[in-house]
Amino acid sequence: MATSAQLREQIAAGRWDGPLAALYGTAPQELARQRARYCAALEQFELYFGPGRQVQVYSAPGRAELGGNHTDHQHGYGLAAAVTLDLVAVAARNTDGYVRVKSRGFNKLDVIDLATAEPQEGESTHSASLIRGIAEGFRTAGKAIGGFDAYTASDVLRGSGLSSSAAFEMGMACIWNGEYACGLDARALAGICQYAENTYFGKPSGQLDQLASAVGGVIFADFADPAAPQVEKIHADGLLPPGMTLCVTDTRGSHSELTGEFAAIRQEMEAVAACLGGKVLGQVPETDFWAALPRLRTACGDRAVLRAIHYYEENARTLAQRRALLEKRFADFAALVLESGRASFALCQNVYCATDVRHQGLSVALALSQSILQGSNGAWRMQGGGFAGTIQAYVPETLLQRYHTAMERVFGPGSCYVLRLREQGARQVL
Repeated sequence: MATSAQLREQIAAGRWDGPLAALYGTAPQELARQRARYCAALEQFELYFGPGRQVQVYSAPGRAELGGNHTDHQHGYGLAAAVTLDLVAVAARNTDGYVRVKSRGFNKLDVIDLATAEPQEGESTHSASLIRGIAEGFRTAGKAIGGFDAYTASDVLRGSGLSSSAAFEMGMACIWNGEYACGLDARALAGICQYAENTYFGKPSGQLDQLASAVGGVIFADFADPAAPQVEKIHADGLLPPGMTLCVTDTRGSHSELTGEFAAIRQEMEAVAACLGGKVLGQVPETDFWAALPRLRTACGDRAVLRAIHYYEENARTLAQRRALLEKRFADFAALVLESGRASFALCQNVYCATDVRHQGLSVALALSQSILQGSNGAWRMQGGGFAGTIQAYVPETLLQRYHTAMERVFGPGSCYVLRLREQGARQVL
């Protein structure tokens, strides 16, 4: 194991270009950027935790949702891809039973005493709660862990719609898994991270984001049993045709006042399910839903009924998207992406908030995408929870510069991310 200074010298000399190229591609400009990025992270680790320590470096990718909008929480299907934007963590074991994590861009140093296992008052919704919860997840799995010091640098910006939280969680889990030789597989690590997010951080999320970061490539997940989802990895190489790029645009709308809107989608879907004897729509046959439609309109209201229709259609669409990707039928996949986008407007109704119609950033981004990509072999849709946040688009190379310029002119510099899919999940790199 090398010291932080030794690793910096080796990276700068190009000795680690192979592992870096496997994650980020072989383009000379990108390799140079990653060398500089990793060296800067190692230097910052020395600044906060001292020189001369033996370290290892870990990477956890962000993810893009490809299909399955608001289906996972109803025990349906999900489709997501790991991307090359990632969190890098430099870590070293310590012997004092504490975890100390400094993250680039945040003033606070997280300090967690591992002797205190239970959630702490005032810690929920903060990164310290995730670290504490992940530690408890390892212990619950019967793994002996200890302290570490770490510096993290993330290209998965908060609010970018690429799940910076899952990348951070998986980075922490990989450190424990590697530093203490726990031997847990990707799915087990994803489950631990979801547990921490649900129980310690206080966010009742599904597991799709963590699974995508943990496994890498494109994953198709069946959440019929959410405690043990069935996961299929679809290798990323060749999924997109030559000259096609995936872009995600952050419309930079705030989610701070939208918790109730997100919750209402799930609540209304589950109200429909309850009328039909189920807890979630995944437990209710679609034929039973259509047979009971008159009664459901009265009992639950039309919006709840429309959102239930969205679930059934989107779930079937996600299955069809998986099949189109496996069979390399991108034109059919793109058509399904467009269908999903239209369903977000008409059925799920989560493109904008009906109580604040003056602010419709997602609608503007989708309309602008349509104006540029209509008639090409591209596609566009909303992704994520909705109401504010991000859209995605599949953009032909001939239109990429025009598209990128147009989106950033409207939503600001740095708002449009040009992504590459990543085959590798969260792992030790150096």
